[in-house]
Amino acid sequence: MGLLESSLEVVKLAGKLANPELVQAATQANIEALAVSTKNLELQKQVTELEARVNDLQEKLKLTGEVFREGEFVYREGEPRGYCSRCWDVERRLVHIITMDAGQGRGMKPGCPQCKTLTWGRGQNPRMRNAGELTPPQAPR
Repeated sequence: MGLLESSLEVVKLAGKLANPELVQAATQANIEALAVSTKNLELQKQVTELEARVNDLQEKLKLTGEVFREGEFVYREGEPRGYCSRCWDVERRLVHIITMDAGQGRGMKPGCPQCKTLTWGRGQNPRMRNAGELTPPQAPR
């Protein structure tokens, strides 16, 4: 039986004894138990949010050790295609460079689908053999 259930049982017993002071004290205890329970739920939610934030920061810290910058791209060790340097610098997010519509009749250009930054290169990892044979993925149509 939990705190709230126990508190309600005390209120019921106090009512059976027909003692107004006991009923009032039990009711006040019930109100306080509800407040404590509500605060507990808020704190549990906060802990969950903070744990998620810590996990996110740990992942970003881990990524920081796995990436390097070469020219206008950021690369992850062992991955052939480059990532947007703007998204990495500002948000610590790895977003692949793809071929996308440059808009205003400029045709298809390599760029970031997240921040829309256009690039001039293809973003292929210079540390990988045969990286020059790869082409960036196409934007969905």
